[in-house]
Amino acid sequence: MEDHSRRVRGFLERCAAFTLVELMIALAISTVLIAAALAMHAHARNVYRTNERIARLQEQGRYALSVLEPDIEMAGYLGFTNVPDGIRLVRGAQPQVSLATLDELRQFPVRAGGALPAPMAGLPPNAHACGVNFAVDLSMPVQGADGVFATGRNPGAVCRAYQNRARVGADTLTLRRVSTRTTFAEPDRIQIYASRFGGGASHRLFADGTAPGPVDANHRIHDLLVRTYYIAQDSVGEPGVPALRVKSLTRSGTQATFADEEVMHGVEDLQIQFAVTQGQGDAMRYVNPDHPDLPRLQVMAVRIWLRVRAEEPDAQFTDRQTYRYANVEFTPTGAERNYRRVLISRTIAVRNARTF
Repeated sequence: MEDHSRRVRGFLERCAAFTLVELMIALAISTVLIAAALAMHAHARNVYRTNERIARLQEQGRYALSVLEPDIEMAGYLGFTNVPDGIRLVRGAQPQVSLATLDELRQFPVRAGGALPAPMAGLPPNAHACGVNFAVDLSMPVQGADGVFATGRNPGAVCRAYQNRARVGADTLTLRRVSTRTTFAEPDRIQIYASRFGGGASHRLFADGTAPGPVDANHRIHDLLVRTYYIAQDSVGEPGVPALRVKSLTRSGTQATFADEEVMHGVEDLQIQFAVTQGQGDAMRYVNPDHPDLPRLQVMAVRIWLRVRAEEPDAQFTDRQTYRYANVEFTPTGAERNYRRVLISRTIAVRNARTF
């Protein structure tokens, strides 16, 4: 018992060695260390969130480009040819009208007083919803509008942007080609009957579900694909969040129609320029999509810019950057400065560009 008592007294004496000042200093040091650890944790968490948001924006931009790229590369592909000259619209096996009549479109609106041709007989009515002969203007596989939502050279009154709210200042890009996969004849779907022999003169355009000839290894059927990309002010279910959308020629029920679908939310600007040439030996140059001579030029590549914006503002971030690209100079102001953005650009070659 006496040994135990001595040990207890020794312990109490050692504890009494810490003064109140020493205890307060130890407490202050501990508090500083804990605060520093918490600050480092908060900083690491903010850095992680920032990197995650930037990575998400970049992924959104890359996905949007992955949708656009194959359509641009394949623009002008018509089966066994990339030359639309001589392709005829037929009903059954009987020629109705030659696409050569669309040569008038090549001169519009350059030619003073030039009038658009009448709607091609034999096409489904909705094929003209986005403009007279818009769906079959195969002489222009790559087409665009600078700073506005517009389809073709004579936009249709019923062809509107989503919620009738297109993004002001964004470009519009239209691409025409046929599907890479062969298919079967369907009524009220615009299709091309492609023949391996004879080039464009042996191809036929039809929409009545009756193939103009035999279907075999040398004669195939492809769906005509027409897609118009643009920027809308609103995403589906997210008003105020911009989005890249596409109008696609398709069939709904028993009618040919242009369906409007969202490609990627958060894309707030689309800008394009075309690399064009006038003929063999002519130097390639870049022009805006509303260049007046574009119907007489050959588009060899498309330079594209996508500006992607975060869905939600970040109160701890202020965007002071000025974005300069294409013919755009954009500096965020007001509440727009609290949104993070990335700008993605790519030049895509038109693999089926017509050679001279």
